[in-house]
Amino acid sequence: MTDLKLPRRGLLTLAAGLGLAAPAHAESYPSRPIRLIVPFTPGGGTDNLGRLVARAMTDRLGQPVVIENRGGAGGNIGQAMAAQAPADGYTTLFTGNGIAISDLLFRNPGFDWKMDFVHIARFASTPMLLVVNNEVPARNLAQFIAYARANKGKLNHGTPGAGTAQHLAAALFDDLAGTQIIHVPYRGTGPSVTGLLTGEVEVMFASASAVETLIREGKVRALANTAATRARAWPELPAIGEALPGYAAELWYTFAAPAQTPAPIVTTLEKAAREVMANAAFRNLLMSAASTRPISAAPS
Repeated sequence: MTDLKLPRRGLLTLAAGLGLAAPAHAESYPSRPIRLIVPFTPGGGTDNLGRLVARAMTDRLGQPVVIENRGGAGGNIGQAMAAQAPADGYTTLFTGNGIAISDLLFRNPGFDWKMDFVHIARFASTPMLLVVNNEVPARNLAQFIAYARANKGKLNHGTPGAGTAQHLAAALFDDLAGTQIIHVPYRGTGPSVTGLLTGEVEVMFASASAVETLIREGKVRALANTAATRARAWPELPAIGEALPGYAAELWYTFAAPAQTPAPIVTTLEKAAREVMANAAFRNLLMSAASTRPISAAPS
């Protein structure tokens, strides 16, 4: 049998004539905008940092990285959407450590955070701040603990949703302080901050970037931070662990894609993430974002 050899252009023409197509990842990636799902409403810490990452990744990849907010169910709606998206590199996810918590708290969150995603980079970690609205009489952490103990079941705390890191930070506080602050879940950080301002809730364990401006304007009062030690950006605020030994809670943020995303595309995204994290201007921007600490862009 005679071997038939065609030039590459001839093979592609033949494939097109037969209704075949070359694999998508064989194209130069990326060749069109990339969707970055943020599974919370605009205005919260995950959304704020996600937008910084999207702009920086746009510069590295040469295509727009476009935020799509899909809030609800403590992040599970958007995270499940990302897990079920085509694994072609054009849908990615920026989320917090609630994605790992979901497996522990929900029978079926709609995804398996280990099996359904390839975790490309962890960009940052940040403490939360214990904040209260101005109707709460406590002026410092010790006064707040005493006030909450004396008013069990009478205070409410708002979170971006059940099972989020903010929810668990409050639950740990209740456990160690012997308090009973009622949980009020919202559909994202933005609505929960609105609830704090209007008095629907009196307390929040909030991402610092979500409430920094309100604190500086005197609209809410910060009493402590949730990290193991005092935060550089908030040296005047005690760590909750100073009053409640063993208390520590932080947020971290991950950049991920659907699990079957082709390896060359994952490599491209990881390279871009590493370049972003190596950029001094970007690291300084993260560090100025309400005490966010940049960390290595190695896979989670």
